[in-house]
Amino acid sequence: MSWKCEIVTDLAPLYHDKEASKASRKLVKEHLRECPECRAYYKKYRPVETMAAEEPVSDGVENFVLLAKKMRRRRQLLWLGFLFYFAGTMWALVLHHQYKTDKFLTKNKIFKIL
Repeated sequence: MSWKCEIVTDLAPLYHDKEASKASRKLVKEHLRECPECRAYYKKYRPVETMAAEEPVSDGVENFVLLAKKMRRRRQLLWLGFLFYFAGTMWALVLHHQYKTDKFLTKNKIFKIL
């Protein structure tokens, strides 16, 4: 394969999409007339649009839904953890206060009540 063939295969997408410059289009056109290998390559060339039409591509909605569910679950777990921490702290403070003010029920006090 000559260096012109390599250049033409590199320019094939731009030539097909009509994005190549005039000089590049002229070079590719002349080369395709002369080279049967490059002509065959260009005939088999499938641009991205046709490949996209054949293969369904996710638009990202499913990924967004999964991400939203994960974020919602993580937020719920964080709130639940915070509530357990807060409840445990309050319970410990109440018990500590009862113990310091001698309102804490010990075995001796329970037997005296009964």
